[in-house]
Amino acid sequence: MTQKEMIDLKEYLKLHYKDYDDGVFLSGKTGYWSNLSEKKNKEFYKILEKNDCKTAVKSFMPQFEEMIFSSKREAALELLDHSKQGICIDYGSMWGVLSVGMAKRGHHIIAVDQTYDSLKFLKLRATEESLENIHLVNDDIRDVNFKNIADYALVNGVLEWIPETSEVVVDDYFKKSSSLKKEKKSNQILKKPREMQISFLKKVYESLKKEGQLLLAIENKLHYGYLLGQPDPHVNLKFTTFLPRNLSNIISRVFRKKDYRTHIYSFSELKALLREAGFSKIDDFCCFPMYHFPSLIVPNSKEGIRQYETYENKDIITWKQKLVFRYFEIFLMKYLKARNFCPSIIIVATK
Repeated sequence: MTQKEMIDLKEYLKLHYKDYDDGVFLSGKTGYWSNLSEKKNKEFYKILEKNDCKTAVKSFMPQFEEMIFSSKREAALELLDHSKQGICIDYGSMWGVLSVGMAKRGHHIIAVDQTYDSLKFLKLRATEESLENIHLVNDDIRDVNFKNIADYALVNGVLEWIPETSEVVVDDYFKKSSSLKKEKKSNQILKKPREMQISFLKKVYESLKKEGQLLLAIENKLHYGYLLGQPDPHVNLKFTTFLPRNLSNIISRVFRKKDYRTHIYSFSELKALLREAGFSKIDDFCCFPMYHFPSLIVPNSKEGIRQYETYENKDIITWKQKLVFRYFEIFLMKYLKARNFCPSIIIVATK
C-alpha cells in the first residue's frame, strides 16, 4: 500500500468522525473496558509522562508486561495471508498488541476501542516504535459502520463481550458483588446475546472487501477445564459456559445479581453464527493452552489433532494443575483425539 493510500485512509476516517484530538478520531460515545480502573489509569499515565511504555508498564503493572509486549500473543496472526499489504480493523484493540503485530507486518491499522485511555497508550507505543500506519478510533465497536474497506478484521477475545453493555473493570467485574451501577443502556431493552453477536459479526462482514479475512479468537464453551469445574473466565462462575442458557442465567442472577450475557460457543455453534453473519469459507483451529498466549495451534480436523504435542505452560505449577491441565489434556487430545474439548477456538473466515 502506498503513502497516498494511507492518506486516503485518514480521509476515509474523517468522513466518519468529525472530531479528531491528539491523534484519535472521536465518536463522542463514552465507554470503559479495561484491566485498570479509571483511577489506576490516571496514576499510570503520570508514570508514562516520564518513561517509555515498556518501562512504565514494568514499573506500574508488571503483571501485564507479557500481555502487552509478548510477540507470542501474535502467533494466530500467522494464520492470515500476508502476501500483500492491506487495511486491518482491530475491533476492541485495547492496548494494541495485535494492532502492533499487524502494523509490523506492513498493514495499515484502524484500531477501534471504546476506552480512550487504552488508545492513548497505543498512540504512545506506536510513536515510540515509529509505526505511522496505526489509526486510532474511539468508538463503540457495536456501532461502527465501515463498508467494504478492510482486507483483515481482528475480533480477539471480543465477541463474548458484545452483549455486555455495562462498563467493565476486569478485576471488579469478576467479584460476585458486582452491581449494575455502570450499566450503559439500562433504560433500553437489550436484545438476546446471540442476536447482538450476530448483528456485530454482520458489521464485521460488511467492513471487509471481497476475499477479506476475519481472525476470531474465543474460549471454547466445551473446554474440558470448564466441564471439570474451572470457573467461566468472564463471570467467575462454574458450569455456566455449557449449561442451558436459561439455567446459566438463573445462576448468574443468584450469585452476581445480573443476567448471564457473555456467551461463548462450541466449534459448531460458532461456525453457525459466522454463516448467519454471511461468511461461507470458515477454517477453524484448536488452540492451546489458550488464545491469549498460544503455544500450539492445530487445525480442527482428524488430521489436524494428530499434530498435537506437549508444550510449555508456565502457569502449570501445582501437582493438581499438572494432573488436570497437562496429563488429562494429553490423554484427551493425543490418545482420544477429543479436539472438540480443546481450551479455545481460533477461526479464519473469508468473505
